[in-house]
Parts: sequence; C-alpha cells; structure tokens
Amino acid sequence: MPDLILIPTPLETKFARGPLEKHLPNWTIQTVGFGLVTAAANTSRWIHQYQPERVLLIGIAGSYHEFSCPIATAARFDEVICDGIGVGTGEQFRSAGQMGWDQWQADSSGSSIGDKIALPEVHLADLPAAGGLLSVCAASENIDQAVQRRTRYPNAVAEDMEGFGVAVATTLASVQLQIVRGISNLVGDRTLENWKIEEALQAACDIAIQLARRPW
Repeated sequence: MPDLILIPTPLETKFARGPLEKHLPNWTIQTVGFGLVTAAANTSRWIHQYQPERVLLIGIAGSYHEFSCPIATAARFDEVICDGIGVGTGEQFRSAGQMGWDQWQADSSGSSIGDKIALPEVHLADLPAAGGLLSVCAASENIDQAVQRRTRYPNAVAEDMEGFGVAVATTLASVQLQIVRGISNLVGDRTLENWKIEEALQAACDIAIQLARRPW
C-alpha cells in the first residue's frame, strides 16, 4: 500500500515530479485536476485504487499574508477551509455552516463535515503549520476580493482551489492528509509575470520531502 502524493495540474507536476520521484521513490504520484470538484473525485479514485495510509497534496497557492507566507517559499497548514458553498456572493455570502448546515451529515459511524477540516497535528518545530488554507471555487480576481475573504476567514494565510476537496475525500476514507503549498503569488494578483511558480514548487518539494520521511 504505497503512500500517495497528489498534484493538481500538469504544470505543477512538470516542476514537482522530478525532485519527488528522486527523494521519495516509494510514494506514488498522481494528478487530481483543477478545482474542488475534480480534485475531490480523483482523490477518491486514487484512494480506492492504491489504498494509501497517507496522502500528501502538493501545489501552488496565493498568499494573503506576505510576511508569514512570502512569495517563492512554501508552507503546510493546520486546517483547510471552504469558501463558496452556501448562499450569496461578496459581502452577502453566507457559508453552509453559517446557515446551520453541514456539508456532509454522517450517520453514527462517522464524523460530519462542515466548512473547515482540521489536518493532523504534526509536532515538528522546523516545519510549523502556517495557519489555515482557504479553498475557493473561483480565485480572487483582485485585491478587494482578497481583502474580503481575508476578513471573513482571518485564520487563512493562503488561497488554493483543491485542498478542501481533497480533504473531504480523505476524511470520508479515513486517510491521513497533509497539504504543502508553494507560494507563487499574492492573492488577487492576476499578472502572471509576477508569479514565481517554479521557485514556489521547489520550496514545496523541499518541505514535502522532509514531511514524507517523518511519521504523522
């Protein structure tokens, strides 16, 4: 039963696969696709196929707090948060949890899933969790949207588009998950020339390799 590394897109895989295969030859690497829905579905598929004990999600993300998540560095997270499932948009948005609904209401054999999923605590002084990762259906288009989301979710330090979907799948399958994201840009900056994708993924691979070699 190999442990499983998941990477969202072919672009991210292009930069991450080489270092990961070199240093983690016993881990299986698969892509899960772009966005919450596809990532959740493919994570379930790969878990069913490989039956891993641990899953590690690696990719890029935007930073809400450049001082704690600088561009071209990487971070792991203590929780993943969902934005976009609920009612309304913008300042009028209310999440499922705010309306009193779980996203998944389990029977007596399992746990319910709300708008936040805690990731396993790992006591590693040299690899501290940066905070929360906010998973969105559509990335912030500008700084105003970024500020709006940062205000609504003050524990979120970075934004991605797959983490919560992967976490739902691993939670339902009772598989341990860690998420490492390379910080490629500031949230709301859509000028790709400013992004540091390769450098961010190199940093993510460095943390992922250390994390994968330790128990969690």
